[in-house]
Amino acid sequence: MINLLGTICAILLVFLVLAIRYIHHSRKDNQRYQALLDSIPDLAWVKDKQHRFVVVNQAFRHIWGVEDPNWLIGKDDYSLSPPDLAAKYQADDQSVINNAKTMRYESNFEHTQDGERWMELIKVPVYIKKQIIGTAGIARDISERKSAEARLSWLALHDPLSQLGNRSFLTQQLNQKIAAALPFCLWLIDLDHFKRINDALGHRAGDQALTQVAYNLSNLGTEVFRLGGDEFVLLDEFTHADRINHTLTQLLNIPVIIEGLKFNQAFTAGQVSFPNDGTSAEQLLKHADVALYEGKALGRGHIRRFEASMATQAVRQLELERDLRSALQNKQFRLAYQPQVELATQQLIGLEALLRWHHPERGEIRPADFIPFAEKTGIICAIGEWALDQAIIELRHWDQLGLPLVPISVNVSALQLDIPHFAHSVITRLNKLPKHLRGKIALELTESTLMHEQALENVHALSAAAIPLYMDDFGTGYSNLSIISQLGLSKLKFDRSLIQNVPNNNAHQKVCSALLDLAAALELEVIAEGVETLEEAQWLLEQGVLYAQGFWFSHPLESSQVINYLGKSALNSHKLD
Repeated sequence: MINLLGTICAILLVFLVLAIRYIHHSRKDNQRYQALLDSIPDLAWVKDKQHRFVVVNQAFRHIWGVEDPNWLIGKDDYSLSPPDLAAKYQADDQSVINNAKTMRYESNFEHTQDGERWMELIKVPVYIKKQIIGTAGIARDISERKSAEARLSWLALHDPLSQLGNRSFLTQQLNQKIAAALPFCLWLIDLDHFKRINDALGHRAGDQALTQVAYNLSNLGTEVFRLGGDEFVLLDEFTHADRINHTLTQLLNIPVIIEGLKFNQAFTAGQVSFPNDGTSAEQLLKHADVALYEGKALGRGHIRRFEASMATQAVRQLELERDLRSALQNKQFRLAYQPQVELATQQLIGLEALLRWHHPERGEIRPADFIPFAEKTGIICAIGEWALDQAIIELRHWDQLGLPLVPISVNVSALQLDIPHFAHSVITRLNKLPKHLRGKIALELTESTLMHEQALENVHALSAAAIPLYMDDFGTGYSNLSIISQLGLSKLKFDRSLIQNVPNNNAHQKVCSALLDLAAALELEVIAEGVETLEEAQWLLEQGVLYAQGFWFSHPLESSQVINYLGKSALNSHKLD
């Protein structure tokens, strides 16, 4: 802007010199100076003290549609402009004369013949022998700059994909409504499983889906905003809440059509109201997010109304997330190891590494109380890396002690398998081990880890590197058997829910027998988890199950206890006949 002003001023100074010479020279000289003035691309003119035009250049005449170079000379603004504008221009000229100061401003010229234009104007007093004899002006067309500024201003408050207001605009609107103290409702909407569209058809198709959803939401007659990703916000009067809830459910259950394919795009929403659920934009959005999270926990597809008790739970979750990150940094995690044995001989055949957390204030925290939340927040990826590294460290230590070693199986999260270079990072770690130890680290996967293409790529890479792979909790998920047969698995692990009281449960017996037949067809060995009684162990042995783990054989052992346990050649207690 400063450079532009400097340029205009420089042009204006040249113009003034030419104009003054133009006025005081002969006709022949005037023609030469007029030609120079006409070469200036900006509008330029000089008026006398009565506001009559003395000099105008070609650009000025062109914008007003004046062909005769002499027609304007001696006339004033009333010959060109409507009376109100002409009066304003003359008032500006008089102010420049009276104050002997430069005037600069921007103006929208809607009266020009070729459409609306924004012009930047500079008017200065014209002197001869220190006496003001009139005014000179120059104007530059800044329409493109104004258009760019308007576009930037729009982009600052809107989402270019959906054309909806963005988070900044939402915050502005919320602050205005809160200042007005009028009750209203807010809905935070998250599309369920939207990632599948991007995964299946690409991001362009995902953008089309978002555009369709934005259009559907706009038909609600409410204020609609897109926060980014697949998150939207609605604002409406408090009295309209029931109608919006009803219509919202109907609208977002309308399938989106992408490349001729229909996708039933469901949603989950968190609903809050002002002033009941918050008195600031930040608090309302935070509580809406809490309600949304609770809705997802119920199985998605819900509009969840915020309740005060949810805020307490949200604080606890934030504290848990903070404590989990702190636990990782402060080495509060450790591994315990549950023995896996051969049923017929009770010989040790492996150890499963289990995560344990001793909180400095709350004491021992059950895995069931923190692992699911670690999965939801993504912290499980860092914890999983630590667990693998710790198992490797302890395996090396036991080897240095000369203990007889068995494979250690380490659990792998579905989130870890979705990391593109996960397999490479595991293979790199294991390749640093001595050759005789590389096969002593196994990975335990769950059926849910095989839902995405990236996970399958990682599993294939791990299998190709001859890393033992166990499928955990087999029989409780929705496995694609054709995929399982191609994964290079080492063992299947039956979940405790199938084993519990199996000798006396006919239904469990049938399921286990069918799964054992399936395992045999896949040529995979089975480890039964959660064996807690002699009767369960005997029944499994009779069915041909080779391996088991559970409290009947041993509780999980601390690392120091494993050293003693490995020193034994066999388990003598609870030996089966």
